[in-house]
Amino acid sequence: MTTGKGHSPRRLRLAARIAPAAVLALCVSAAASPPPFERMLARALRAREVTGRVILTRSDPFGGPDERESGQLWYLPGRGIRFRTEARGGEDLVLDHDKQVFLMYRAGEKVLYRAPWDRAPARFRQLVSEPERFLDKDLHAIPERRVIQGIARDGYRVLRTSLGDSLPSVSVWIAPDPTTGLPRWITAYSESDSLQVEFRGLSARADANPKDLHLPVPRGTEEQPLDPRELLPGGETR
Repeated sequence: MTTGKGHSPRRLRLAARIAPAAVLALCVSAAASPPPFERMLARALRAREVTGRVILTRSDPFGGPDERESGQLWYLPGRGIRFRTEARGGEDLVLDHDKQVFLMYRAGEKVLYRAPWDRAPARFRQLVSEPERFLDKDLHAIPERRVIQGIARDGYRVLRTSLGDSLPSVSVWIAPDPTTGLPRWITAYSESDSLQVEFRGLSARADANPKDLHLPVPRGTEEQPLDPRELLPGGETR
């Protein structure tokens, strides 16, 4: 980012907001994992489109109160990802393979940040353009029950995890929705902080709607360049 308005807070916020996609990219593994775990992730990665509401709860590495945020997620395997926060003056993020672009609109600033597709973190580009590759990753998941919001939930702990080019190594646990079979809860812990992702109303659509990747902005909105990799802690190593 070349705005000079302070990078560090944005790095943390962007990392959290693309976390639903990031953690799915990190977790998915058909190799040496229980069949229910494989089916849960394959349903999301092989769908025409997955949509739902996302609740993000991120701990403060400095001991302050948790940061909680909600938004809407659209994931179109092979096409793109979009995450729009619900907060007034929040952000709308789009990674669009067909248009070869990464966009971030900050309503509070009334600025549209734009980057070419190949400047987006490699892991997220692969999640969009080659979702099947993540089903072949040699990670291992074992069944593990955890208490989430006071209720014991059956899920899976991923034994070997790293977000590689974008984020540091983390410990990840993921649990399905017992009704839909799609992911419902994801928790990720690093040495400094933690992130909990809850998917509400997540559904796999029979057909994709490319218009869901359209990012509307007011006419005359200012545009500025963006390097998405600089917004993530530690940058990216290819």
